Amino acid sequence: MQALLVVALFAPLVLCYDAKYDAIDVDKILGDDKMFDTYIACMLDKGPCSLEHSADFRQLLPEVIATACEKCSDKQKSNLRKSVKALQERKPAEFKEFREKFDPKGEYEEKFAAFVLETK
Repeated sequence: MQALLVVALFAPLVLCYDAKYDAIDVDKILGDDKMFDTYIACMLDKGPCSLEHSADFRQLLPEVIATACEKCSDKQKSNLRKSVKALQERKPAEFKEFREKFDPKGEYEEKFAAFVLETK
């Protein structure tokens, strides 16, 4: 019984990404080309990860893509969808680089694309 209680208490910590990522102002990032480019450069290993949480994102991104953001909160899912759509529309060359880097065999493409198109 005690073990079950411990699992119940810590499951949200293991099954979800940190709530600190919910507070990120994605609209501010997407509205500032220099900031957006800096995040992109970090994710693609083309520049330093000097902005808030950028190093964390680079580390988490492979899992986020592979699982179609299964551990994301609703806010994180919304922010990721918005970011991916902006990357696709505004930076198609970099979007292609993301696909090649994080899903070179196309294993996650269908599931991740379906996730991005969801409207929840």
